[in-house]
Amino acid sequence: MKKYIALFVLLMILSTFLQAEVRYLTEEEYKDLSKEETLKYWEALENELMMLQVRQANAGSQVTENELKIVALGEEIALLDLEYDVIYTRIMNSIGTVSHSELVDFEQKLNEIKNKLDYYDQLPNSELYKSNQEIKNFIAQYESLKGEDIAKVPRFQQDFAEIDSRIDMLQENMYPYGEYYEDEYNVVKGDYLVKISGYEHIYNDPAKWGIIYRANRDQIKDPDLIYPNQVFKIPRGLPSSWKVYRGECLWTISSYPEIYNDPFQWPKIYRANTDQIKDPDLIYPNQILRIPRD
Repeated sequence: MKKYIALFVLLMILSTFLQAEVRYLTEEEYKDLSKEETLKYWEALENELMMLQVRQANAGSQVTENELKIVALGEEIALLDLEYDVIYTRIMNSIGTVSHSELVDFEQKLNEIKNKLDYYDQLPNSELYKSNQEIKNFIAQYESLKGEDIAKVPRFQQDFAEIDSRIDMLQENMYPYGEYYEDEYNVVKGDYLVKISGYEHIYNDPAKWGIIYRANRDQIKDPDLIYPNQVFKIPRGLPSSWKVYRGECLWTISSYPEIYNDPFQWPKIYRANTDQIKDPDLIYPNQILRIPRD
């Protein structure tokens, strides 16, 4: 038992030593020390030496351990290099001889894909939706490019991984909320439509207040007058149908951001509803119109 107590005390003392900090004295300061102060200073120096020796021993142990790890990792890398060489040879044999000019041409095509993605990244979601057919064609061309034999060359795999990730994001932005559904929002004191629309968890865009207004026209008579405790529907996504309200026409409906954000797209709605629209200039309140999305 005494042995364990002594070991515990030794560890406590050593911990104190390790945490001690010594201020080194100049020669002039050392000469001015009393005998007692000199002894304490030497004791502090001995403690620091012990601390440094312990640190040196620990560092030496870690160096040895890390050297062993480096050797093991080097062996793993060597094995992976061998596997890579085997796979690379198989791939190159499967696609035949590829000239330098072919590699350069293919790399240029990938750069053009990236430049086009840079362009799409700058467009708002509403513009992406209007360009959805163009983007679908662009993605189809890219998929065709990936199917070429030269696309198997390992040097292009990182490019494909980057482009695939960016195209996934592009497709999400074309349809920012996926399938259409509706959230709810409880109006609190001080709210108004522009403010609600600007909330990050709503649209993060004050200009989209009209979407909330149109979705709740059954209880909002004046968009400047809303009241606490009203429960509003918050549309998410792009609706595939539309209930006509008084004063609306195909041109107006098509201009709404939740429809096409472009009044000139009204013929698409007309063509999809010729069974109930005989004259595109005549639509009526409460008609339910189909909104094409393809």
